[in-house]
Amino acid sequence: MSQNVSLLSAQEAETSDWFDALSRHLRLHRQRLILSVQGDQLWCDQMASAGNSQYRDKLVLSDRILDPASVPFIKAESLLGQEASLVIVDLFQGLNPDVVCIASGLVKWGGLLMLLSVPPRQWSSIEDSYGVWQDGLVPQDPLFVEYFFNQLTQKPVGAVIVRQGEKLPTLPDLPIAQSITMVSGKTIEQIEIQQRIALWLKEQHQSIVLITADRGRGKSTCLGFIVKEQLVGRHMSVLVTAHSRQSASILLAQAGEVEFIAPDRLIECTPPADVLVIDEAAMLPYPMLQKLCKLYPRVLMATTTGGYEGTGQGFLLRFIARLPPQQILRLNLSASVRWAANDCLEAWLNTNLLLKTAAVKTRLDNLPGKSCQYRVLNARECSKEAGLLTEIYSLMVSAHYRTRPSDLRMLMENPDLTIVLAEVDDKIAGVALLNREGGFDPPLCEEVFLGKRRPKGHLLAQMITAQAGARRFASHRGLRIQRITVDSTIRRQGIGRRMVEVAIKHAIDQGFDYVGASFAFEAETSAFWRNCQFALTHIGFGQGKSSGNQSVVVLKSLNTALDNQVKELQSRIQMHLPVWLCQFLQVMDNTSVAALLRYSEYQCPLNQFERDELEAFTKGHKGFELCFASLQRFVMQAIACTPEDAPIHPWLIEKAVQNKGWGQLSERASLDGRKQIQQKLRELIAELSHRRG
Repeated sequence: MSQNVSLLSAQEAETSDWFDALSRHLRLHRQRLILSVQGDQLWCDQMASAGNSQYRDKLVLSDRILDPASVPFIKAESLLGQEASLVIVDLFQGLNPDVVCIASGLVKWGGLLMLLSVPPRQWSSIEDSYGVWQDGLVPQDPLFVEYFFNQLTQKPVGAVIVRQGEKLPTLPDLPIAQSITMVSGKTIEQIEIQQRIALWLKEQHQSIVLITADRGRGKSTCLGFIVKEQLVGRHMSVLVTAHSRQSASILLAQAGEVEFIAPDRLIECTPPADVLVIDEAAMLPYPMLQKLCKLYPRVLMATTTGGYEGTGQGFLLRFIARLPPQQILRLNLSASVRWAANDCLEAWLNTNLLLKTAAVKTRLDNLPGKSCQYRVLNARECSKEAGLLTEIYSLMVSAHYRTRPSDLRMLMENPDLTIVLAEVDDKIAGVALLNREGGFDPPLCEEVFLGKRRPKGHLLAQMITAQAGARRFASHRGLRIQRITVDSTIRRQGIGRRMVEVAIKHAIDQGFDYVGASFAFEAETSAFWRNCQFALTHIGFGQGKSSGNQSVVVLKSLNTALDNQVKELQSRIQMHLPVWLCQFLQVMDNTSVAALLRYSEYQCPLNQFERDELEAFTKGHKGFELCFASLQRFVMQAIACTPEDAPIHPWLIEKAVQNKGWGQLSERASLDGRKQIQQKLRELIAELSHRRG
């Protein structure tokens, strides 16, 4: 017995010494690494405890209770902005690449990202909740898992692997990372940005400043310096907002005494300020950012664009790209602060999880004369073609605002995924991802209809059955186009539409009943699906977290038995849309409302009584509220028939359709009071009535 205790103590001492040597080795070289600890759960937990003793600060991400302070994977984003020398990620409940990437951004220079897992060859022994797709299906070969662990062994060095039952490895040869130059606690870039902000405050040209940076570049700290020294120090009134107070914690700690107000509260109350500061702006919905930028004379915002949270790219695509260039001053922080410039961990992640994907080099200005080829393949076929997966993922990152590392796993493993590729000169010009849905038996359909079951992965089947109320819709088999994109250099040349046609033909060949899509409604996207002749069949009630817009469902029926159901869904929209626009769609912007009316082809002919009421409002003195129902239906029909480029006065939508409060209407500065606004509304509706004949 004493011999066993002595042997155990010797092993613990050896492990402790090894961790101590590794810690000193990393600090000496100013590097960060992955430490992959592979063995049974108890042994891995013991190794995590041994590692804890070498680091004063740690963070733990685990879906089981590995540590009293463990943070579950679903709350990983709540840690953004924090940092530690040791970050432990427990993979015994599955491999979520998004969480691994988030965790990597929390590790300081000289620190470790410790991954606890079974040996890769034993992966099937655990229930990997992040490798389960539709209907609880688990891929026979977890290709992404194999790829991930295999890359840990490749050069350049990104990881150290410790395996149960094997001797502790020798310390790796590491390059000495370049330390960043600091002047009075600031980087040269931070000082330069402060100087640019000082000039911006003196000038009157741009109303918005945007500071972008990859994670770990000291962006929030820089904002804090600016608030404290450039704004508060100049006796300017400042308000700070962000997705949450936690998101702005580093800024607030650096800035000192400054007021934080939640963004929705800002929009509601609009307290005065010289400058509004928005940290992690990409985490706010697009319409909310629009409103905030209109409410304050100067807006200073910052956001992370590295991409593994899946928000930074959307910010650039949806918000910044649509601002007039003369309205915004863009600044960037490129030098890392939390870790060194040539950091091994960052290089490994960028290379192997494609966080820094190269732009797709199609560069075709004109398609006529060039042959565009289309083909259909599955996830396994895609993974086997060298370089193809990288090209597809790169195109998705460059074009879609919610692409995350977990999509890379989906591309490699989802057995229900079908991929449509458009290729020009052997280069990827476009990609569409299709997901199999539906085919439920009657009892499951009923449970979905009653809201008792939500089978994973069947988005359209559930939305139409449970939300739109089509009781048996989920019994039909369909393909959902979950992503579709075309290289930016050759858009608007019919490639996207042709990929949809290829998807429809594939669906018909495979015996599916429909092809559909769900997206956050906006004018440009809806125009594409309308041109593809997909029917608008459902409008969701909730606003998307990223887009701020309602999700809709569009369908193309491939089965005559489904045609009548699609018509019923369209009729439901016609019937309820007037009420919805005054309720949960009242927040929808004017352009989107007009596009929604056109897409739905809204029609509700007025009877003689309603036509008389319309005349009484426009020519007489009958009040708006008494006539609203008739006015709303008339204006909705009129807008539905207008061309897309036709100007529409905002009050026709905001008041006559959505019935917003008189004080909430835009462009009312020149008119005082409700009486003048109502008179102007009479004139607008009279003009619309005259144009309609």
